[in-house]
Amino acid sequence: MTLTQTAILTRQIIVFTVIGLVLLIGGLIGYNVWHAYYLANLPPVEEKPDLKFGTLPPIDFPKVSVSSSNFSYSLDTVTGGLPRIGQDEGFEKLIKVYFITRSFATLLSPDRSTNLARQFDITEQPQILSETQYQFSQNDKTLFVDLDNGNFSYTNESSPSAKESLSDNTSLVSGFKSILATLGMIKDDLAAGRDKVVLFKIFQNALIPTQIRSEAQAAQISLWPNSVDGKPVLTARSDESLVTAVVLGSSSQIDNYLSLDFTYHPIDASTFATYPLKDTALAFEDLKSGKGVVIIEPEKPQVSISSVSLGYYLPQNYSPYLQPIFIFEGPQFMAYVSAVPDQYQGQSKLE
Repeated sequence: MTLTQTAILTRQIIVFTVIGLVLLIGGLIGYNVWHAYYLANLPPVEEKPDLKFGTLPPIDFPKVSVSSSNFSYSLDTVTGGLPRIGQDEGFEKLIKVYFITRSFATLLSPDRSTNLARQFDITEQPQILSETQYQFSQNDKTLFVDLDNGNFSYTNESSPSAKESLSDNTSLVSGFKSILATLGMIKDDLAAGRDKVVLFKIFQNALIPTQIRSEAQAAQISLWPNSVDGKPVLTARSDESLVTAVVLGSSSQIDNYLSLDFTYHPIDASTFATYPLKDTALAFEDLKSGKGVVIIEPEKPQVSISSVSLGYYLPQNYSPYLQPIFIFEGPQFMAYVSAVPDQYQGQSKLE
């Protein structure tokens, strides 16, 4: 092969190599563009509920005197309709159900209950109602203690009288939290949760609700656990929690308390299962058919539903799970409906 032929062959090899590289690079770019488009247009992988807790027990709603089916309902929400599951913010297709820790009595529980009684200035020995229930009584004071969980109920039946002016709401709440801390009962989620103060006046040795601050002489203070997943924790009454007290004057002095009820069920935020969220249309039908529980009873049979939201229901008695609920609200009306589909929940006592 001559030198000229070698040069020609070399140039041809270079040309074909360049063309091949251009085609290869162009092909790779084209493939990457197509693959990105393909991935972007794939239908989203829908997360499945794990249902780890199996069939849930029915929610232990409070017993009420009126059925939710006794009313006629109109939808007067901002949108004119119900929230859309999987579309509207806060109404995802899956919802968490949390485990609630259960406590049991220990050898130290009786001593702890005796120490608690002494902080209420009760020095008498307890009446043993059962292996886990003690009752302390002295003069007008009574303290009932559950040794299993440390929950208690205190009452002072002395005739109420206005010993000093009632503190402002902020001071009442902070004083109540301080008393609970002194008793060794304050919890982080209670300290951070919402609160409510209801005012009373004293008339003929009885407490009468009032909205006039200047005539208020007593107050009911309630603390709820902090919200879970941005959703409020609710109880059987809208204005009274499971941790509540009635106090005269200042709430920073334990002698001013007419009553103090402490029922606390620890929510284990690290242990949960996921379940489908019931469609809001089905929840609304449950409300209309009597499967809801009326928390605030309206004066008229016609109810205007102005908002629908999600929350968690915490019952008075221990339940192993913190379960989600729909909250239907309107003027002078509130009702709860379970937010877990019926097939994943045992039959409710309301049915």
